[in-house]
This record gives sequence, C-alpha cells and structure tokens, in this order.
Amino acid sequence: MFMKTNNMINNFSVVIPVFNEEEIFLDSAKKIYNICKQVDKPFEIIFSENGSSDNTVNLIQNFIDDKDSCFMIRNEIANYGLALKNGFKNAKNDLIISFDIDYFSQKFLEESLKLSDEFVAIVASKRMGESEDQRTIVRKLATSTFVLILKILFQTSLSDTHGMKAIRRDNMLKEINNVISTQDIFDTELLIRIEKSGFKIQEVPAKVNEMRPSVSVIFTRIPRTLKSLFKLRYQLFKESLKTNNL
Repeated sequence: MFMKTNNMINNFSVVIPVFNEEEIFLDSAKKIYNICKQVDKPFEIIFSENGSSDNTVNLIQNFIDDKDSCFMIRNEIANYGLALKNGFKNAKNDLIISFDIDYFSQKFLEESLKLSDEFVAIVASKRMGESEDQRTIVRKLATSTFVLILKILFQTSLSDTHGMKAIRRDNMLKEINNVISTQDIFDTELLIRIEKSGFKIQEVPAKVNEMRPSVSVIFTRIPRTLKSLFKLRYQLFKESLKTNNL
C-alpha cells in the first residue's frame, strides 16, 4: 500500500541558526543552497545569525548578496532557540525546514517535501534502528537520557526532538506564540505542543556524521536543559488547569 503524499507543499523555507561559524559557513552554505536548487520548487534560506563575535556576519552577507532566495536576520544574543524561533516567524513558505550549518541532508529535504497528508511535521531521529549515529558515546547517552525525561514528563511518542525537522507553516503558526522556551528546547516544546494538539509527527532515520566537535559544552547545557524542561512541565500543567476550568 502506497502512502498518499501531499501535493500542497508548493514551496519551502530552510531556517539555519548560525553562531561563530566562520570556519565552516561558506562550504556548508554552498552545499545547502545547491541541494535546495536541485528541488524543483521555490525556496528561501534564512540564516538566523545570533550574536557572532567572529567574521560570520560578513561571510553570510557576502554569500547572500547575489542570491534573491537567501536572507539573513540578526539576533543580538547568542541563543540557539531564539534564533530558530525568529527564523520560523520570518519564514513565508508552506513547509519550514530546520537545518544546522553542520547538520543537513538532501535525503531529509526530499523526504520532507513528500510528507503525507497524515502528518504535519517530520523529524530525523537519531535513535531509530536504521539510523547511523556517529557521535561520541557521551552525546549519545545525553540524547537517550533527554528523550527518557521527555517521555516521563510529557508522554510524547517521539524518539528524538533535536536536529533536522520540517513543520507545516500553518501548524507552526498556531503554536509558536505559546512556546515559552528558547535556548536548547524551543523546537522540542514546539513539537510537543503540536503533538498535544492532536496532530501526527512522522519520524525517519537520521545519519549523523559531525563536521566538527559541538560548539556548546554539554555539561553546561545539561542543568540548563533540565531547568527548562521542568519549567515547561509546570507551564503545561497551568494551561491544563485553565482548560479544565472553561
């Protein structure tokens, strides 16, 4: 039985948070631009720069100068989730795809544009059986622990919420102003809210081969992420009380 595909995805936006990436920006940006051009659909690429202190801003500007489909937005502080959120808000096309400058995939892009009517979003999961995760053991363990906490706190069916994802713009707009998280779990909260609203999210295997070591220190992120997760759990609990009292 063949899965029905959605013919209504006429165009797409790619949002890429960028922070202090002068070493890999140009090479990665060219690759992302080329895989987008290979798809026979109109597209835009939004580089959401967030407080870089190196030459990243100039590199972005030089890259987009001769490309009508590429844009840069600026965020004054180094905040990955806020950069992603602002990029999503600025996106204008039917499907919004989240790539990192060091983590993107032509295969995932193509799978996203074939998204079935049954789903409103698609996530590349590093934890599916067919996935190829070449990260360090420490980072794999951190992901597994994070997902376990998500399942306990939010009863989500998702096996991964970080990394590449694509969301229908209409569904994103319904939830994004309710999202309280930035930093590490903006996209996690957005997916959880979409799922709790009764919509289905597809997961596909991911292939992760890091271009360079993570720019964020994992042991700094852990307590910050835990604090954000419990804050979100409390927020959703308050919202449920209001709904029950209506």
